[in-house]
Amino acid sequence: MKLNCKRIDFTYTPGEEIFSFPDESGLPFLFDVEEELTADSAAMDAVGKMIDEAEKLAEKAKTAIKAALADEDSRYHGVVTFFMEFYRDDVDPDIAAELFPGTDPAKLSFAEMVDFLRLDRFGSLVDYKMDQQVFIMDLSLNPEITDELMVIYFDLNQEIFCITNES
Repeated sequence: MKLNCKRIDFTYTPGEEIFSFPDESGLPFLFDVEEELTADSAAMDAVGKMIDEAEKLAEKAKTAIKAALADEDSRYHGVVTFFMEFYRDDVDPDIAAELFPGTDPAKLSFAEMVDFLRLDRFGSLVDYKMDQQVFIMDLSLNPEITDELMVIYFDLNQEIFCITNES
C-alpha cells in the first residue's frame, strides 16, 4: 500500500511493521509504525497527516518543553529540568561543546538548550492503556554522541499528553 502523505512517496505492506531509516524513507528522521496499525487504513491515513506535520509538531514539543522548564508546578518540570541539568552540568566539557556548537554550554539557559534538540524519530503505535493510536516523537541533542532522548507523545488531535526522558 502507499502511504497517503504529501511529503514522501512511501510504500508499505499492511500488517508488517514499518521501521525506516532516512535514506530509505526520504525523511530526515527514523520513521516507524507498529504492525497492528499498518493493517488499518484509517490509522495509516492519520500517520500520513502527522508525518506531513512532523516538523511543526517538533516545534510544538519544544515549546511545551520550554513551558515545563518555566513552570515549577508543571508535571513535566522535573523530567525536563533533569535532562537539561545533565547536559549542562554533568557531561564532559568536550562533549557539551560538541552538543552545543558555537556556544559556551555553561552559559546556556535551559530554554536556549531546547533549541538544540532535533527530531530524531517519529512513529505511531497503539497505547493499550488508552486503547487508541498515539504518536511518539524522539528529540535528541545529537544521536551520534548521546542516546538520551526527550520523548513526546501526541494524541490523534496533535495534543501532547506525555513528555518523558528515555535512553
